[in-house]
Amino acid sequence: MRWFASLRSRLMLVMAVVFALGVGNVMIYLLDLDKDIRAHVLNEQIDTLLARAPGAAEGEGLDELPLSFSESSWRYSLYSADGKLLGVQPQGSEPLAFMVPRAPPPLAADVMDARQLKDGSVLVVRRNAWGECEELCQIMRGRVAGSTAALTVLGIISIVAMAALAGWMLSSVRRAAALAGTIGRDHPDRRIPIGELPTEIVPLARAANDAFDRLAGAYESERRFTADAAHELRTPLAVLDLRLQKARRSGAPEWDAIAGDMRQMQHLVDQLLALARAEQADLSTELAAPVSAARLVREAVADMLPAYEAAQRAIEIDVEEGLAVPAGRDLLRQALRNLLDNAIRHGRGTTRVVVRKAGGGMVEISVGDDGPAVSPAAAELLFDRFRKGRQHSTGSGLGLAIVRSICRRLGGDAQAGSGPGFSVALLLPAAAQPGDSTPAQSSASSSSPSATR
Repeated sequence: MRWFASLRSRLMLVMAVVFALGVGNVMIYLLDLDKDIRAHVLNEQIDTLLARAPGAAEGEGLDELPLSFSESSWRYSLYSADGKLLGVQPQGSEPLAFMVPRAPPPLAADVMDARQLKDGSVLVVRRNAWGECEELCQIMRGRVAGSTAALTVLGIISIVAMAALAGWMLSSVRRAAALAGTIGRDHPDRRIPIGELPTEIVPLARAANDAFDRLAGAYESERRFTADAAHELRTPLAVLDLRLQKARRSGAPEWDAIAGDMRQMQHLVDQLLALARAEQADLSTELAAPVSAARLVREAVADMLPAYEAAQRAIEIDVEEGLAVPAGRDLLRQALRNLLDNAIRHGRGTTRVVVRKAGGGMVEISVGDDGPAVSPAAAELLFDRFRKGRQHSTGSGLGLAIVRSICRRLGGDAQAGSGPGFSVALLLPAAAQPGDSTPAQSSASSSSPSATR
């Protein structure tokens, strides 16, 4: 049944079925026409007989009615209005059964009928028309044979016309498919034209165009990401290469500087991998159950606590209990660790982590420090990939880009918070509170991390 997989073959099949039903109706009509003709001829012949035999029309003189007429033999029985037999013709023949006259005469009758005469009597008439029946049947057979031949020719013409019509109907689909085949790296902006397509195909074309838009956006993002990553890795690799060449010539490697360059490249590679995981993570398992916001914050702070102790930096948390987000534990902990790491690398003073309930059914987690605040426009730029607050800093410029990517994948967003100091707020959809076995601590809510700057 592979032939019926194409839309063209299906259209032809539908049109062929419709044509066959039409032919069947015509044949049924021709076959029924025989009975209708017989009834009509019978009524006309009875009217003619009664007009030619006025005596019988008065209930008298049955012998005046012909026994042979129009190549048919006839029989008559005359009844009174109350159904009493008055006479038969031909004489001595079996009387015909009494019938109640109907006006107008029914078209269903083909051999027998009854008429009421002027004096109220009823004349029952029967025609034995075997010869005429055979003649009519021959005529009908000839008509049906002629019609069959004509319908066969018409069917062949119709098949050719249906094929041409199906091709014309699908021509716009073929053109759209040909254009869709040219969409790629060289022509990422081309789209399937909607105006020429059949209405039933338009939703599919729109969905395909939307998919092309998403793919084009992803391709452009990856192209820009690859170019930026290559650019960012070129400088530390060049510096490391120069240091190694100098060490080879002098025989006295600067191990501390080389180790610092390696750490910088390692951090950049880790951030690139984290951004790739954030954008490509499978959320089907990550979003399986709500996560306690308070627990996530405490776990992330516990992960970073050794780094804060080594840097001799203070960290405070202020959480509002009973809040949950429909986010994966691993993704959100990664975002929080990025913010806390940025606060160590680029922030000042005490780092504060706040969790609170925000408006619009959102939960806000903010991470902030005592570093200088920036304008909203400048803060928004810090969320771009490889954008640093200070271009000569050791950061990768990917920290806030990773945080925003994670939040948006989880149905929220990340934005710079209001002063004092520098902060970043994570806004995530609120969810039903899961069981939380962590001991309760202080409550509050508002998050602001120090950006990579």
